[in-house]
Amino acid sequence: MSPHSAYFLVAHGSRDPRSHQAFQQLGEFLRRALIQQSDQMPLLQIGTLEFGSIPLEQQLCTWGKQLIEQNIEQLTILPLFLHPGVHVQVDIPAVVATVHHHLDARLQMVVRSHLGSHPAMVDLLREGMPPDQVDHWILLAHGSRHPGGNTPIQHLANHLGANCAYWSVPPSLRQQVAAMATQRGVRVGIKPYFLFTGSIIDAISQEIHRLECDFKHIHLILSSPLQPNPGLVTLIQDLISA
Repeated sequence: MSPHSAYFLVAHGSRDPRSHQAFQQLGEFLRRALIQQSDQMPLLQIGTLEFGSIPLEQQLCTWGKQLIEQNIEQLTILPLFLHPGVHVQVDIPAVVATVHHHLDARLQMVVRSHLGSHPAMVDLLREGMPPDQVDHWILLAHGSRHPGGNTPIQHLANHLGANCAYWSVPPSLRQQVAAMATQRGVRVGIKPYFLFTGSIIDAISQEIHRLECDFKHIHLILSSPLQPNPGLVTLIQDLISA
């Protein structure tokens, strides 16, 4: 960690307090890891693209001015997004470009690859997908309408030996479960490829309950989404240090 650098994690944001608390916890875990790495108090902030108390652009502008006063030369921004969709490809770069226009050119703002781009993400997911407990796995992601936005998710599912389903675009969870329901007693594991527990995970749980009522002859097992843990922190450290 360079004494002339600062770090900013940007997530999508949620109205659900559980998601907000998990994001705060992840930021604290990362802060501790950076201290252990360099014995320095890291310059680290977190923010959200949506649903934040302060707009992302305003938060970055305010902190950027403070960093310039401290002679910090670089602000590294990491999008905590799992898909290379519109938020990653368009929205965040647009905010950063606007902020950079209003700040002193002495502060370099660098946007790193989004969290889901880390090649070790497949290993982190595999830890929560034991093969001996189910017959088939479904990797359930949010899905993106941005061209090419879902291709990395499909590749990830292929590496995991899982089928792919999306919450917002086809193929849906129901479609994939129906395709697997031809055999009585089959065990289907569902791995939510989402950050943190929140309202979407609640909705997924409710959908699984409906599917269990419609497909009583199979077993559906819901795994946990990605949560603040050392493995996730390690991926973030790698990306901000790239």
